[in-house]
Amino acid sequence: MPRSARLTLAVLLLVLGSLAWGCPTVPDPVAGVSEGCLLGGCHGPIEKIHHGGPALACVDCHLGDPKAATKEAAHVTVDFSFNPSTPGANPLGRPSMKELDELPLDVVRFLNPADYRVAAAACGSSALGGAQCHPSIVDTSLLMNRYTLAGQFSGGGFIAGVQDKDVQWGVTGVQDPYTPATLPEGAVSGIDRLPASPPASITDPIARAFFPVMEQLCTECHVGQDGRHQPGSYYSSGCNACHMITADDARAQTADPTQDIDELGHVQSHRFTNLIPDSQCARCHVSHLGRALLIRGVRERSEPEGDAAIGGPNRGVEDPEEAVFWGEQNYVRHQGEYQIYGKPYPFYIEDEDGTNAIDETPPDVHAAAGMGCIDCHNIREAHGDNTMSARMDGEIDVRCETCHGRPGAVATLRSDAGLAFNRAETTAGGTGINRPVFSEDADGQVQQYVRFTKANHAVTQITERTDPAQARFNANTQMGCKLHAGDAATRAALKLEVNALAAADPDAVSEGFPGLIDGFTFAVAEQETDGRLECFTCHNAWTLNCYGCHMVRDDRDSYVSALDGETKQGAVASYGMSVVADSLAMGFGTRGRITPLVGTSIFFSHIDATGDAVIDAQALTDGDGVKGEGNVHNPVHHHTVRQIPRDCDGCHPSATGSHDEPALLTALGLGSGRYTFLDGDGRTHLLDRLVAVDVDGDGGADDVHLTGLPAAVMAVAPAVSTTHDLLPTDLSAQPPPGPLDLDTINRTLGAVVLPQRE
Repeated sequence: MPRSARLTLAVLLLVLGSLAWGCPTVPDPVAGVSEGCLLGGCHGPIEKIHHGGPALACVDCHLGDPKAATKEAAHVTVDFSFNPSTPGANPLGRPSMKELDELPLDVVRFLNPADYRVAAAACGSSALGGAQCHPSIVDTSLLMNRYTLAGQFSGGGFIAGVQDKDVQWGVTGVQDPYTPATLPEGAVSGIDRLPASPPASITDPIARAFFPVMEQLCTECHVGQDGRHQPGSYYSSGCNACHMITADDARAQTADPTQDIDELGHVQSHRFTNLIPDSQCARCHVSHLGRALLIRGVRERSEPEGDAAIGGPNRGVEDPEEAVFWGEQNYVRHQGEYQIYGKPYPFYIEDEDGTNAIDETPPDVHAAAGMGCIDCHNIREAHGDNTMSARMDGEIDVRCETCHGRPGAVATLRSDAGLAFNRAETTAGGTGINRPVFSEDADGQVQQYVRFTKANHAVTQITERTDPAQARFNANTQMGCKLHAGDAATRAALKLEVNALAAADPDAVSEGFPGLIDGFTFAVAEQETDGRLECFTCHNAWTLNCYGCHMVRDDRDSYVSALDGETKQGAVASYGMSVVADSLAMGFGTRGRITPLVGTSIFFSHIDATGDAVIDAQALTDGDGVKGEGNVHNPVHHHTVRQIPRDCDGCHPSATGSHDEPALLTALGLGSGRYTFLDGDGRTHLLDRLVAVDVDGDGGADDVHLTGLPAAVMAVAPAVSTTHDLLPTDLSAQPPPGPLDLDTINRTLGAVVLPQRE
């Protein structure tokens, strides 16, 4: 039997589980039982796939013959053993995309009708059970980045100079059937499958050596195939990836007697759900600073030994001495130890300092209130639309302003695409109902129904907090939100108000406008602009950065390609040197606003088959030709929102001199000197330096952390780039994503403020 067939079918145990355990010969049909599948001894007590909805027979989805008298006749023909737990079969690894694509479609559908290769005929059918099912959802889901990985490949390729920022490749070739004559900005009409080896057009030796990284690290999580068969990482492919829940231990908890409940790699039960818990999102969204952990107040560690395991000189930043690790109860016993998401206990950190009463990395305020991912992220973000976005940020449809509004404007309570927020319910008769999520209480306060707690929570309207005439007015909110995120009119009015107060009573400025020093005045331009900050720039209570990732390709080791199943030389390992939770770095995001950035500072080594380091810890040169302090810093929302924002002197110099200068230098991208990497040539790189600056005017870059905080700086060059592009916007003057420009840095340094911690 070909390896590809054995390998593929061994892992596609998604819905029916270990059928190969077998069931007895089916006697003549029993009265009241329409399908032999459900007779006792076979799958009789299995969970009903739909709660409400159309009445589905097993064969509507899985095919087969419900009236057959034997298992062999009832099932789609699978003429070899595919269950690792079946006597005589060997447990086999994860199948490649190519191997999955080559399977007969009736076999794929028998094993998992929700796999995207067959979902159009199953979940997308307009005839199953006599009902209109989900044809458009299946079509548009195939265009999304979580299936194609188009944005991940273009980002990874750009980092190493393999390509420019334009999307070229995915895990499979996809053509958008809805492509209009003129593509909207940020959209593509189609992609090709990532080549098995670097194309001849890639001539740079480092870029060519880096190429295998893309089909190893970039393919770990996408819904075109099953997740890894390990605790916390398993999910079924296609629609099942979200709508069929998997347990942390990756084992089944079904009533189906044919299922092997001790075997990894099964959904929890034979039941679809729209009530998708955060734990299911975490099957993917925990890798590299994953939001599914941060939202819970938990973060990754640095690699304890840095790159010492491969003879490198970098140890990075040590864990906090009094750190409290995420409890053992959050891990799963597997292969003799506790582990989850591929990391052993203790790996994840829950509290930076267990000796005080402060949680330095608190959970997101929404999660703490019982909200889940599905309470914010809507159906367009889950299922897509007719547009194939180049990157995942183009698929985001919900903003902070969607629910909370902005100074001077209440929330529309509709997404960017104009979608209302509803919760889907299904009656016993199969009729779908969409109930509004938002309502108003007797006082006119906006309330949101939370799906998991089934309770209503008040939704703050920022305009009420920034209007002195409102009962909920807060002077701090007025200063923070109006000044940094308000539109041009509200910003101009606020600045004029401050100036008028300073002219009449200079000593009252800091009281009326917390954060400003007494007598402070603004230079109000005739043409004020909209605020430049995203809400979460200040309201993300903590941000996680990973400085100095050392990637090593070793040709002495092999790997199996997740795309074509071939065994290839050049296994890749990565070492995160400095994962820190107290380092805010700011830059411009895809909407042209200032946002937190996350460091992707990669240094690459290539060890050949003889053990020689032909590339020794070199900073990559990206698609823009930038080779500096690592590579890129990308805009990101960490999902660590708290009601009380960061203090003013986290980004501006303090009038009392009490600011943390290294933190301030990091925030502005000038480099604090805290995070360094020693490359193979012995050069020291400042990993949090985003902009090379000239303080003394000699035309060369200065290490600001050695000379002190400058009053003004001059540009030499951006030290890093970004994989992102500006999203379609009417604000054509907005800067592209990447480090702050020198004008913004200088204005920030010039705005001296008072700390508000007291």
